Amino acid sequence: MKYLIPIPELRRTDVALAGGKGASLGELIAAGARVPPGYVVTSQAYRAYLEYNNLDKLVARLDRGEGNPFSIVAEIRERILAGDIPPELDEHLRRVEEEFLDDYLAVRSSATYEDSPDFSFAGIHDTYLGVRGSDVRAYVKRVWASNFVERAVSYKLDNKIPPSKVLMAVVIQKLIDPVSAGVAFSLNPTTGDKSVVAIESSWGLGEAVVSGEVTPDRFYVSKVTGEIIKRVISDQKTKKYALRDGAVVEEELPPDETSRPSLTDEQALRIADVVMRLERYYGHPVDVEWAYGDDVYVLQSRPETVWSKKAVHKWESSGDIIKDIVRTLMSIKSK
Repeated sequence: MKYLIPIPELRRTDVALAGGKGASLGELIAAGARVPPGYVVTSQAYRAYLEYNNLDKLVARLDRGEGNPFSIVAEIRERILAGDIPPELDEHLRRVEEEFLDDYLAVRSSATYEDSPDFSFAGIHDTYLGVRGSDVRAYVKRVWASNFVERAVSYKLDNKIPPSKVLMAVVIQKLIDPVSAGVAFSLNPTTGDKSVVAIESSWGLGEAVVSGEVTPDRFYVSKVTGEIIKRVISDQKTKKYALRDGAVVEEELPPDETSRPSLTDEQALRIADVVMRLERYYGHPVDVEWAYGDDVYVLQSRPETVWSKKAVHKWESSGDIIKDIVRTLMSIKSK
């Protein structure tokens, strides 16, 4: 069984083993992106842990709809946190702890259904930032247990997804302490304009931008000229989720820094270049989470779904040239 896999060995086809997030990270490395080092604790490790602690029988009761589901999941969570790790898996996790002993880590959920086109588990399962290397095993258990929090189980049952079918891989990565971080799109997310890269940025870790908790700076870079064509600099930024001695904290910026851009022009252009390369690699518009330390690190990339799903209507002549001109002008005016 494969219990632990280095991220560079994974590819996008490994979703069943590494979950959507883990498989995506491996593919990003193949695409030439810089990704923080780490491992994925696989879905096979998760399944082995449940079986070793006789928890698979409780999960089967959820599938069959026996008893009170919330009483059952409370017991499952408690037993996951208190359970024993199978010896072979324990040996793998100890090696990870030794490798990252002096580092701080991000320990993230990567469910096998996570990037399904029909279902979204975004934000349902747990992520932990600032985990000490010596605490890896305890936090892997916490992420496994988050597969059975009430909101996660309710979502599965409401969508007729058997809980036993959603396996939980865990991504363990060195946590980058960036100057700034955020998200970027290989199109304008407001207008759908594919000729630009749109970057949203703020100081510190990127979670505040992803969750919408801060008003980010915005940079728009032309794919044609390679120049920044627009900047919108926020004066409401705080350095949310800064890493200080392993603790993830919110920091207020001095007044003279709140309106200072969180990226230099050179950094914004470097991010745009990475995003365009990923778009070419995948062959479709992308939505990228990034962090800027000594260079651009890509934390996640997924297909852009809003504008990419909009139908493209083929133009057809009505046979009346004047009517066609009027129709085209009205269409442009309405956009």
